[in-house]
Amino acid sequence: MGRQARAILATRFSRKGIMNKLLCAIALATLAGCASMASAPTGQIAALPVVKVGDARPAGTEYVLHIPANSPIPVKLQARGSLLKAEQSVAGTISFARDVYLYKYWASHDRQHWENSHRLLNVSFNGGFDIAGLNVNVSLDQK
Repeated sequence: MGRQARAILATRFSRKGIMNKLLCAIALATLAGCASMASAPTGQIAALPVVKVGDARPAGTEYVLHIPANSPIPVKLQARGSLLKAEQSVAGTISFARDVYLYKYWASHDRQHWENSHRLLNVSFNGGFDIAGLNVNVSLDQK
């Protein structure tokens, strides 16, 4: 290996070179994290049509989903898989205590103040088998 090749390898794999690459990776990760903290595009959201849950989806356009307080929200649980004798589903309704508006990963209670949905709503799923059978639990809490 020639002197020039050794110099290139030494530069690429030197501590300084590794530190520079590490700092670049950290900077990119930080910028990616900051992107999720950006404020909601309220002007863009305000211009979109509002569709209530259960209504027809507008063709060819994005929309804001409105889940009105005290209105029935259809819920469907489907169970399928190779362990089951046949696919089964259970349907029911729930209702929210407050209005909720959703657009992509943004959420609002009044359509004026938007936050990342993970900051406004807490959704968790869990379940398992016990002597009573299969229990599936869904929690929807406001933060």
